[in-house]
Amino acid sequence: MHGAGHLLEVFYLLIAAQVFAFLFKRLNQPVVIGEVLAGVLVGPALLGWVHEGEILEFLAELGAIFLLFMVGLETRLRDILAVGKEAFLVALLGVALPFLGGYLYGLQIGFETLPALFLGTALVATSVGITARVLQELGVLSRPYARIILGAAVIDDILGLIVLAVVNGVAETGQVEVGAIVRLILLSVVFVGLAVFLSTLIARLPLERLPVGSPLGFALVVGVGMAALAASIGLAPIVGAFLGGMLLSEVREKYRLEEPIFAIESFLAPLFFAMVGVRLELSALASPAVLVAGTVVTVIAILGKVLGGFLGALTQGVRSALTVGVGMAPRGEVGLIVAALGLKAGAVNQEEYAIVLFMVVFTTLFAPFALKPLIAWTEKERPAKE
Repeated sequence: MHGAGHLLEVFYLLIAAQVFAFLFKRLNQPVVIGEVLAGVLVGPALLGWVHEGEILEFLAELGAIFLLFMVGLETRLRDILAVGKEAFLVALLGVALPFLGGYLYGLQIGFETLPALFLGTALVATSVGITARVLQELGVLSRPYARIILGAAVIDDILGLIVLAVVNGVAETGQVEVGAIVRLILLSVVFVGLAVFLSTLIARLPLERLPVGSPLGFALVVGVGMAALAASIGLAPIVGAFLGGMLLSEVREKYRLEEPIFAIESFLAPLFFAMVGVRLELSALASPAVLVAGTVVTVIAILGKVLGGFLGALTQGVRSALTVGVGMAPRGEVGLIVAALGLKAGAVNQEEYAIVLFMVVFTTLFAPFALKPLIAWTEKERPAKE
């Protein structure tokens, strides 16, 4: 009955996600928000039909991996490199501004130095899965602003991990672990360099002659393998999956890879977004102090990313730059992981954790709602430029 119970939970998640996706599509709203709210409905916050567990968490992570693998498959490496300067600036400013804002506000409301550092760190990393789904849904993954967002998300993840390594090291040992930080930077650079090297190699490979069952089988090995490799060196698996997709982007049409991989993503990605909703502890948001501080932190989190993205991508025009900034706004599970580490290390208390939770919920909901009309506004500018 254990297996049957898990199957039933997957069924509840899928049917709720599909129904809410249908409703939100009919209302002309981002589908991803419907999928998150579906998880809230069937999760502990309301009906209690689905609860967190290792198997569902793993399926959800696979959903995020295949979503970013699919997005990478539709993104050529040369297109990312073409906006590399903007992507780096967006990532750098989008890490520095929210971190500084969160840290200073934490001190302002009476946090000790360490909790204030964790608060700033929780505002740093973008959860690109939410934005990627909206870009994919609207069919704009080939646009320069979309490529800047995706490129910046890879750099953002590396910078975010460095900040986290510094703060976590201070929490655990009272000092900055320089060796661990240098190792993380070197491994990240080698990993991205390996992806660039392999992209030219795979473009020339005759996949049908390799000792594998099919080109699709080879593609799945590359996607999951790159995600696993990224996880093993401390990066987010979705970064590896995205780079794995880019490795195969030059051969996707030749071997018709998009349709079967999209079919897998269509099954798993809604589970990822529904599980975001399942994890939301709405009761933690009821305290008036949390509501006030959480609102201010959410504003800092959004403004920091929007301003960083806007300034970093201003060469693309005002509309595209604003789209980039909003696209970098959602924090998702990344902020919660940072707060959970702080809780575990005793650097953050339950109220401080709830403030981060509040910020995660509202940045996750804000980005898709704001992105859809913003992208429509940005796209109106394209015909005139062209």
